[in-house]
Amino acid sequence: MVRKQGPRSEDQAISNQKKASDAQKSHDTHHSHDHGAADPKHKARVTKDAATAKTETVVHEHAHEHAPTAAAGAPERGEQKVTIEDIGPARKRLTIEVPAERITKKIEGNYGKLRDDAVLPGFRRGRAPQRLLEKRFATSIRDEVRGQLITESYTQAVEDEKLDVIGDPDVKDADKLKLPETGAFTYQVEVEVSPKVELPPLEGIEVKKPAKGVTDADIDTEVDRLRTQHGQMKDVPGAVVEAKDFVQADVKILPQGADAAAEPLHHEAATYIFVTGEDQKFKGQVLGIVVDDLGKLLIGKKAGDAVTITTTGPATHENEKIKGQPITIAIRLDKVERVTAAPVEDLVKGLGLETVVEMRERIQKMLDSRRQREQQTAMHRQVCDHLLAKVDLTLPKGLTGRQTERLLHRRAMELAYQGMANEEVKQKIAEMRASSEEEAGKQLKLFFILDQAAKLLEVEVSEAEINGRIAMLAMQEGRRPEKLRQQLQRNGEIEHLYLQVREQKTLDKVLEKAKIVDVDEAPAKA
Repeated sequence: MVRKQGPRSEDQAISNQKKASDAQKSHDTHHSHDHGAADPKHKARVTKDAATAKTETVVHEHAHEHAPTAAAGAPERGEQKVTIEDIGPARKRLTIEVPAERITKKIEGNYGKLRDDAVLPGFRRGRAPQRLLEKRFATSIRDEVRGQLITESYTQAVEDEKLDVIGDPDVKDADKLKLPETGAFTYQVEVEVSPKVELPPLEGIEVKKPAKGVTDADIDTEVDRLRTQHGQMKDVPGAVVEAKDFVQADVKILPQGADAAAEPLHHEAATYIFVTGEDQKFKGQVLGIVVDDLGKLLIGKKAGDAVTITTTGPATHENEKIKGQPITIAIRLDKVERVTAAPVEDLVKGLGLETVVEMRERIQKMLDSRRQREQQTAMHRQVCDHLLAKVDLTLPKGLTGRQTERLLHRRAMELAYQGMANEEVKQKIAEMRASSEEEAGKQLKLFFILDQAAKLLEVEVSEAEINGRIAMLAMQEGRRPEKLRQQLQRNGEIEHLYLQVREQKTLDKVLEKAKIVDVDEAPAKA
């Protein structure tokens, strides 16, 4: 199966189903009146989410491409008037007017379905008179119709006007909207759309190609890493914390100055903290927040000890109460766990080999491939820097914060693909989270640039390429590819993988037309 033009993979199929389901929930609420259930509390409420069939946002989502078939409960279409205004960078206001005839038809249809299903005292199913239905259910029916019309008319407007919507629509005064007794129903919704990207020439970009090569010392380092990765982690009662230990801890994030008994902004009762040493300048992360001297603060402690850290929440943190705010991180150490490296012989056996020499040869081939990826990544980075410098692009206001976690997740997958150890990936992502919102904006800008370049260069991603990437990640993690695929699907991460492959293929195509200059230096690590 071949996918074209942008992120259109399994996450969006799931999003389609969710949208259809959300749109249908309001449509189906009157069925709860079956068996005489005339519950006055049962009232269809229109919130921004229900009214607009809120879906999990995927950057560059085309809302009109999510409309399911009629058999799947697709929103109905009808007459309507739509006016569009530009209200900011990549932001539009839609004024949607639904005519009285469409409202009446929808109300009659809902009463018809209610009549077919409702069982009221003294009447057989389907025989209740209209006046009695109106007396008992008029308010809930009109509320349901209001929600259905907002869902259907908004979806239709996005489709008809070919809007490339990103993020969640904002229905203005959603909770106050009421169907009029007579005349048309008018409401406004504001949306963010993909910004327009004008690409510079993609030919002739000068790119330096770093040298690659694997030494015996590199192989030794990788052997040590694999021994640790496949070693056993054991609880060490009474142990004093050392560098490279794992500490299981109860961690609370509190507003700075708050009492220890105060309600935490975030709480993890049993999270693991990797204790960094001198080789990493003792810089570590707790719950995704970078702490410069974390290793120094933990080394020498024991289970039962407490550590309190005052810092400022990352500027791009997803929790508004933590984002850029003075916070206290309260850590209570519960257990100290230490990894005993696997014997080399076990590593050889685990790889299905017979001798250490064979193992080192296998590792050299793996490192050769990794160096090649690092080399390619270094050249990709230069192309990205060039494009960022050449393209003037204003992002929709507010988009950066909402998409930061999505981008960080994709970045984590890229680092894993390059062969970075799990704890290093966590540390790198925490450092990226701690970076400025300007940096997060730069990454979003790059996303839109590469998306446009992928369309221009007609980049396609096949199912075989997705499977190949999964197989590579599985090999590096020592897992079975089918098990990893199942996990990625459960977590909705296939989309991230698809975008990663698509962007890399796009950059590869740009490199085919670039001016490559060989340089005698190792590729920098990501």
